[in-house]
Amino acid sequence: MVEETKEMKKLGIVVISIVLLLLTGCGRQSSPEQVQGLGKAEAAAIAQAAVKKFFQAEVDIEDREVTLEDPDSLIDSDTHQPIYRGVPVHAVLKRKPQDGEIAAFHAVIDPKTKQILSLSIDRMNKQTTQTTSLSTEELERIAADYVRSRALLSPQAVKLVKSSPVSTGDRKQYFYFTDDQHTVAVGVDTDSRQIVTFTFD
Repeated sequence: MVEETKEMKKLGIVVISIVLLLLTGCGRQSSPEQVQGLGKAEAAAIAQAAVKKFFQAEVDIEDREVTLEDPDSLIDSDTHQPIYRGVPVHAVLKRKPQDGEIAAFHAVIDPKTKQILSLSIDRMNKQTTQTTSLSTEELERIAADYVRSRALLSPQAVKLVKSSPVSTGDRKQYFYFTDDQHTVAVGVDTDSRQIVTFTFD
């Protein structure tokens, strides 16, 4: 239970930091050109390729403000350890996004292996009211199918660990899966009914 609480807290911090970034704008502080040997351009390219692979979406980085964060400067107040195991990179449009366009994408990248540890997208969708809402079980099925189809975990061994309540702030519900070797948290947008984020433990 302690590990689950820590994981939910970590995911919550990731979500909050993304929201704050969008509210304040990427240009609020100068971004380092390199963090732990990972350059800004390389990080943006890795994240861009991951968005295409995992979300089947083409994103351009030419008209986006790209920023890196140093994980050593983002410390958990309880554990006094870095919040992220990798380097966070953010790519936010410099202009107003069109309907259906990805306004921003965010990733946490292992600077040594160049592997994606966390990935999320913010898509600009029209505000629509669903006539029917999906149950937690239906949303869980969407999340589980995603984990298997994208091979985030061993497809034959995927099982649910727990789920979180729907977040009233961003209308997302999170599901935590394991294959007994690794764990991944997957966020489903309850309005669009699409996967918009995942984070490996």
